Amino acid sequence: MQLDIRTKGIKQTDEIRAYLIKKLSKLDRFTTRPLDAKVMLKTEGKQVKVEITIPIGHLILRSEEVNQELFVAIDKCAEKLEKQVKSNKHKLVRSLQDKDGINDLFIDTPEPDKMVNSAVKIKQYKLEIMTFDEAVTQLELLGHSFYAYKNDKENVCIVYLRRDGEYGLIETF
Repeated sequence: MQLDIRTKGIKQTDEIRAYLIKKLSKLDRFTTRPLDAKVMLKTEGKQVKVEITIPIGHLILRSEEVNQELFVAIDKCAEKLEKQVKSNKHKLVRSLQDKDGINDLFIDTPEPDKMVNSAVKIKQYKLEIMTFDEAVTQLELLGHSFYAYKNDKENVCIVYLRRDGEYGLIETF
């Protein structure tokens, strides 16, 4: 496991690095190659925020946790990442076999008998061309956390409500 640790308001120590390696190296047992992890540790008031991002081929695993204790937040982040890998690796291998490096990335383990996630409702609607402000208004009117639309270049965009109450925008090309 290769780690790229960045900190903001926290002093990076060998103890923190060793603890991260210990917790995140558990993910290496699921893959055929060593993983590279990007870790951000920062303070938010009296709490600590831990963000861990692990690119795997064409995929990105990501977890974040806020807690008063740094090591508790690291534990919870590592648990979330392990759950993501366990619950999704069979689907990822099966659905992304055409992409280079995904099919042979995960170690073979028995497939679960039942798929945990499935679409319980499917909606279809025509994407309208609108501005960002119009999309935000529509998002607020619907009371949803995200809204998809087309911009003036007819690219699909998604406006979403962030945890901090601000709006985010995802643009495709």
